[in-house]
Amino acid sequence: MMDAELPELLWYKRLALEYKLVHEHEPLFDVVDGDLTHYRGVIIGEGLYEGGYFKVEILIPRTFPYTPPDVVWWTRIWHPNFTDEVPARVCESILKEDWSPSLHVITLIETLRNLLNNPNPEDPLNTIAAMEMKFRPDIFEARVKQYLELFARPEQALTR
Repeated sequence: MMDAELPELLWYKRLALEYKLVHEHEPLFDVVDGDLTHYRGVIIGEGLYEGGYFKVEILIPRTFPYTPPDVVWWTRIWHPNFTDEVPARVCESILKEDWSPSLHVITLIETLRNLLNNPNPEDPLNTIAAMEMKFRPDIFEARVKQYLELFARPEQALTR
């Protein structure tokens, strides 16, 4: 990754484009207090995570788009690709080596949604969840449901 920065005017134009794209495609995300470098939103789970509402913040650094935004995952989750802590760390290559300046904030949100709904036990941050998923799916699924009930209810995610 480069530590380069866009010239200020181009950076503001890029931030305006990101806002437009998020506004058009991700209705559960919005900027925080008018700050185009700070988004807050909710990703709704599907499949095993159906019914879960997951609060996420995205922080855009001055080096964007050459470096990826930072993601803060505020909802506790039982998942092989997220740490079991608040805020959780996320195991996703788009946040590191696979980031490209041609990608957008909406790409990142969609990637997070895809990772949430399609856990990968082969590349875990939470090795216990990964082992449960691979070898004891009944226990894994029960714990996912327990976490959804305890931590991922709509009223928890939809409050500031």
